[in-house]
Amino acid sequence: MLNQLTIKNIALIDQLSLDLNLGLTILTGETGAGKSIILDALSLVLGRRADSTLIRNGADKAMVTACFQLKKDHPAQLWLNSKDLESDEDILTIRRVIGVSTPSRAYINETTVPLATLLELGSLLVEIHGQHDQQILMNNSSHLAILDSFANHGELLGKLKEKFDSWQRQNSELESLQTLAKEAFERRDYLAFQLDELTEAAIIPGELLELEKQKTRLAHANQLLGAGNNSIALLTGHGDGGVAGAADNTNQAAGELEGVCDMDPTLVPIAESLRSLHYELEDIVERIEDYRNSLEINPDQLDSVEERIDLINRLSRKHHKNADELEQLAQQWREELDTIDNADERIATAQKEIAITLGEYRAVAKKLTASRMKGSRQLTKEVEKQLCALHMANTRLTMKISPHEGYPRPGGMEDGQFLVSTNRGESEKPLKQVASGGELSRIMLALKTVMADLITSTTLIFDEVDVGVGGRVAASIGEKLAHVAKNRQVLTITHLPQVAAWGSYHLKVEKNSSQDKTRTSISTLDQENRIEELARMLAGNRVTAPARKNAKDLLQSCKTN
Repeated sequence: MLNQLTIKNIALIDQLSLDLNLGLTILTGETGAGKSIILDALSLVLGRRADSTLIRNGADKAMVTACFQLKKDHPAQLWLNSKDLESDEDILTIRRVIGVSTPSRAYINETTVPLATLLELGSLLVEIHGQHDQQILMNNSSHLAILDSFANHGELLGKLKEKFDSWQRQNSELESLQTLAKEAFERRDYLAFQLDELTEAAIIPGELLELEKQKTRLAHANQLLGAGNNSIALLTGHGDGGVAGAADNTNQAAGELEGVCDMDPTLVPIAESLRSLHYELEDIVERIEDYRNSLEINPDQLDSVEERIDLINRLSRKHHKNADELEQLAQQWREELDTIDNADERIATAQKEIAITLGEYRAVAKKLTASRMKGSRQLTKEVEKQLCALHMANTRLTMKISPHEGYPRPGGMEDGQFLVSTNRGESEKPLKQVASGGELSRIMLALKTVMADLITSTTLIFDEVDVGVGGRVAASIGEKLAHVAKNRQVLTITHLPQVAAWGSYHLKVEKNSSQDKTRTSISTLDQENRIEELARMLAGNRVTAPARKNAKDLLQSCKTN
């Protein structure tokens, strides 16, 4: 619920802090005193777009802060958790700041948020119903939503939306397949030619790099062979000259030292190192000989390698891919050709899947239709009972449910519209054709009363929904508001004492002028002052003793009921 509302520099309010409670709270005051300013301020923290004209004259900015106390399972609490905006306590703080020359800013638990986020949260916290909210009833598109809420169709609507989304996605996939099929012949010939060329080339990743290495070896075979021969000669000897090579020299040197190690043991590790070096040189000689023997001076092979390299580079340039990506490109073309070659089969399969999904959609839609028919009868029956208590006993309310032919819709296969007859003998017609403003107010209140247990918002605000009525009708409206407020917080702005008397709390809005300034203030009325305010509402500016007695009796009557 809304615990506290703090307003600074909004219209005629310079500074105001309002503490609120559960139950029915009444706001009264003379016309123009500033009751609507309270709603304007609250609307700001619920995400309504800011208007700098709301800022009090002479101030450079205005601020509204609302503190809500939420239970752990409240939808808003779950929403806050999903957005990482929760607080350590069970208090939610929303703050809105608007400036004359600076952008509007919004805060949830002191974290800056976009206005859209604030609006999303606000819809979970407070419902505001004013004189103009009767337009909801005038809009036929809202009637089914009211019925679905009453009949608890959330699960059915969720399943229906799921089937609708699947049907829509499958249709989109079918359209893509059909478009592809139309272009298949020209596209297929092109792909087949290109794929044959790549398949024949049989290029594998890493091949070009190996070919480049092979080309370098073949192009420099003579130099490589000469280097191998020279290395062997240097290691094993210079042949005809009789000069010993490195391998022979290390062998002789090791032998010399090994022959005198008995005389000086310190030579042992040196002799061993020389012997190891000799063996390593012999191994190197063998490896060089193996490499020399593997070399081949073959101009024809070099030409073949160069041709292969040219082919790979030409295909890379042609398809704007590097050599290692060509095989992946070929695989993509194979898959596309497979799709084209199997287009008819795929289209037939897609059509079967659509038919199955459509059947499943219609099965759920049929259940929803049956439930809507049953729920509409129950809803209108209960609303008529409430209207009877609101002195509209002759009113008949029905819902016309019309089947919708054509493609599936996410909300079902029918349209719904409330029809009403407010007088005996008259046929039922759309609300906007027969209901007056006062009648619409009572119909809306009757709906809210019937659906009180289904309303998720813990705070409801009614702004002069009793306009156009009086006397016993007003008393009935007050009683209904008190009923709706049994388990939640309800704030009601009213000019009728018969409504105001039903409140658990009573706030009086006053406009005071001093020197060159006008301010709006709000005070919480105790029992004595509440009687005085009700007497003013009954009698006008001149409060008389009989008016006070009537006010006292009115309060007592509401308590006993």
